[in-house]
Amino acid sequence: MGRGNSTAWTRGTSPLPNPPSQAAEGIASRFSVFFLAWLALLAVALASPAFAEKGKLRERLTPDVMAVVYPGAERLGPEEGAPPAIAVYRGDKIVAYIFSTLDIIAAPGYSVIPFDVIAGVEPNGRITGAKVVFHHEPYVYQDAVRQPQLDTFLAAEAGMPLNGSPYQLPPNFVAQSTITARLMRAAVHDTARMVLHTRLGRQVVTVPTLDVEGFALKSWNELIAEGSVARLRLTSGEVAAALAKTGAAAAPEVPLGKPDDLYSEVFFGLLTPAAIGGNLLGVRNFAEYRRRIPQGRHVLFFASNGPYDFHGTNHWWKAHDYRFDRIRIVQDGQAIGFVHEDYQALLTGAAEGIQSQKEAGLFTLPATVVFDPVKPWRLELLVNAAGPNPVTVAFPLEYRLPAAHILMPDEPAVAAWVEAWRDARVNIAILAVLLTALTAIFVFQAQLARSRFAHRLVRNGFLAVVLVWLGWIAGVQLSIVNVINYVQAPFRGFDIGFYLAEPLMVMIAAYTLVSVVLIGRGVFCGWLCPFGALQELLGQASRALGVPQWNPPAALEKRLWMGKYIAAAAVLALVLSGIDGSGATAEIEPFKTAITSKFTRAWPYVLYAGALLGIGLFSERAYCRFLCPLGGVLAALDRLHLIDLLKRRPECGNPCHLCERSCPVRAIEPTGKIIMAECFQCLDCQVEYYDDKRCPPLVQAAKRRQEARPGVPVAAM
Repeated sequence: MGRGNSTAWTRGTSPLPNPPSQAAEGIASRFSVFFLAWLALLAVALASPAFAEKGKLRERLTPDVMAVVYPGAERLGPEEGAPPAIAVYRGDKIVAYIFSTLDIIAAPGYSVIPFDVIAGVEPNGRITGAKVVFHHEPYVYQDAVRQPQLDTFLAAEAGMPLNGSPYQLPPNFVAQSTITARLMRAAVHDTARMVLHTRLGRQVVTVPTLDVEGFALKSWNELIAEGSVARLRLTSGEVAAALAKTGAAAAPEVPLGKPDDLYSEVFFGLLTPAAIGGNLLGVRNFAEYRRRIPQGRHVLFFASNGPYDFHGTNHWWKAHDYRFDRIRIVQDGQAIGFVHEDYQALLTGAAEGIQSQKEAGLFTLPATVVFDPVKPWRLELLVNAAGPNPVTVAFPLEYRLPAAHILMPDEPAVAAWVEAWRDARVNIAILAVLLTALTAIFVFQAQLARSRFAHRLVRNGFLAVVLVWLGWIAGVQLSIVNVINYVQAPFRGFDIGFYLAEPLMVMIAAYTLVSVVLIGRGVFCGWLCPFGALQELLGQASRALGVPQWNPPAALEKRLWMGKYIAAAAVLALVLSGIDGSGATAEIEPFKTAITSKFTRAWPYVLYAGALLGIGLFSERAYCRFLCPLGGVLAALDRLHLIDLLKRRPECGNPCHLCERSCPVRAIEPTGKIIMAECFQCLDCQVEYYDDKRCPPLVQAAKRRQEARPGVPVAAM
């Protein structure tokens, strides 16, 4: 420790070595006026309109926007419909719709101000591109690094489906602005769904449902490739091997050829969807055939090549109950067979498609069977062999209807805050450990303060973790911006998701609020503020290098303390009143520059943050003590704290001033009273309190005990 003078009984009215200087006060006062004037000029220079104007989407579709949203558009339609959108044409066909999130849902960003992302969506539900044209997100607005990252993140949505994709860029692609990225992407997807639902008249389903009307022209080979047409192929050798495994001396009803000869090739599938039936039979023929099928019945198609066809001859004879004995389907353990009245043969001999096969036909499933077309099922091709021990061997093949023919219910959009908490699981666990450790420090502060070395080791180690991991890696720096957002949110439409959108910030904010009410502002300001940690660690380094330290005279210091309250009041008043709708006055905090951006912003911001840190090299935590608006808010709330953990003795202040002189931020009055609104809970005073080699009351008590021992000379002390 050792930041105060060596201890001694100090008598007199004040321990300060230098009385207040009018010249010093005048200089500091002029500096304060100059700084506040500079801040006002900064607010004016950086301020901009707080809200974008809804409507007139066509006017916002500049060439730069169209190059991202839908490059190469041939023609645009008018802005129309509810919700409003502009159709993109290729020839006479609509190929996409362009829309604005601001015009339709006006989703608020992290700044609570609604942003405007213009995007496009194809009728098949794929985003064509997205570009933000207006926002006031605090960590992205006018940022030379994050703004391009956000533009890239949104543009990369091109080609992505509305239900998400593993190939999407993660929100943390936009450094330290994952909430902004999540909110904008979610707004694009939510708005696109609304645009499509009202224009395409899509059937709304609550369970997976067969799409019987959708159609896209496809060839026979394309249907096979996508799985709409399944293919089972058997050679004579494969059939012979299967029959041999049965051990029965039986010969198949159709003689086998050479082992590699084709014995049977069967094509099959579900005919009911227009996208399959219309391509197999032709659109007009399929429509005519479907009119003859009873409502709710499903139709399967079969075609075959080779000597062993799928239908055989038994279905012609009453003696065999008109059954087809070569095929059956199985679904969920239920075997479904066919009879002659279920069947309609197709003419063959065509050049391509189903009717180019040797045999082809359609089977209407009986009304008595339960069949779910969207569930998998399998065909079993039955090879019958006659002899002393007749046997039937089944050759199965699974059929699963391609997803393109199934209407899926819209998946409930995952709330941005749920996604954020899910993605931050590891960081949440780390922060929970960090907060638990801090809680333990305060619970066992008496034991920790008894060792000067242990206290310094724990405190510096904790501050280093807060600065490096919490601040620079996790990007968590509570600021006046958070206070403004939390205050504004209920008046702009309460949404609990907004408060939960940033998991680590929520944890820090909640811990800070509870700790302020319980023991004061110092828990956050002294232990959890990354910028405060940076100041303190730099200050320790400067003292180790012998840099002279300066503290203002007591009278001036009390006036300077008011700076943080004035800064807090000014920022809150200007922003909440709408005078500074962009929140530019919050730039009085160097947090975004020094912590969130890690000094990668424009040079004026870096110069400002560097100047504040430079001042801190000569005066302990000068920014925290005299100018921080967040510190002003927390110091005001400190008046509510319920528990005083810092120990005091009757001798503190009269006659002893050890703790007062050891306090690095001069939060102890000459009377010995701790000014909790200015205290950072660093525990330096507690180290002195328990040091029986430096604390005068403890030294005197030890001396009296020694004198009381019989046979021990006083000179031994």
